Amino acid sequence: MGFMDKLFPGRRPPSGPAGRATRPPSMTSGEADASMLEASQFPNSQRPPSQFSPSQSAASTPHAARKDLLRLVLRETLTRNGIPTRWIGAEVLRATLRDREPGVHLRLLVREWDTRLLEHAPALEENYRKRLLGMDPESSKWLMGISWQFAMEDRSQCPALPHPGWWTAEPHASPQTPPATPQAGGDVIEGPVHIGASKARVDLDKLLAENDAEAQRGRATARSFAATQPVKLR
Repeated sequence: MGFMDKLFPGRRPPSGPAGRATRPPSMTSGEADASMLEASQFPNSQRPPSQFSPSQSAASTPHAARKDLLRLVLRETLTRNGIPTRWIGAEVLRATLRDREPGVHLRLLVREWDTRLLEHAPALEENYRKRLLGMDPESSKWLMGISWQFAMEDRSQCPALPHPGWWTAEPHASPQTPPATPQAGGDVIEGPVHIGASKARVDLDKLLAENDAEAQRGRATARSFAATQPVKLR
């Protein structure tokens, strides 16, 4: 007699026709023996796939394998191109289309603001697709698309929107400083001289004309003198 029977003398377990305690209706003796036999034949590491937990079987699904592959290719693409891996993350989503089998959609998360990423984003995406095809030639069938999302925690460095007319205005050329030319000694001018102002051109022509006139007067004065004749001494 147990302790509970001593406290409650009138309590008796239900018995069957033979006076034995009945088993729970949920499992018969044959089912219990079969369950114990199955547990002894198949340890946890050797059970059929249907008896593993959902967390264990999810790691071997095609979606999980594709997710790991996409993140691996992204890490390799950023490393090979010298981009810090913390700048861009990846989010893999399930995607379905009417005329195609279920696949995945890759969303690239921009976590660090840098204008160079915006400038080279198309080339970076193309390089990523080529590396993915090299790893899995069938990836073009299950990769539905790639999108970008800005996921920066601090957006204080991002510029504000410009004036509406800025988008359609012609780009302003930045002023270019002409290269410095080496200075020659003396008053020698090397290379062609371009004079843009009309007044400076007129002054230069006037100065050249005066120099030519003065040279002409000098030559005329030299011709007016007669040749020197020797004088005989007496």
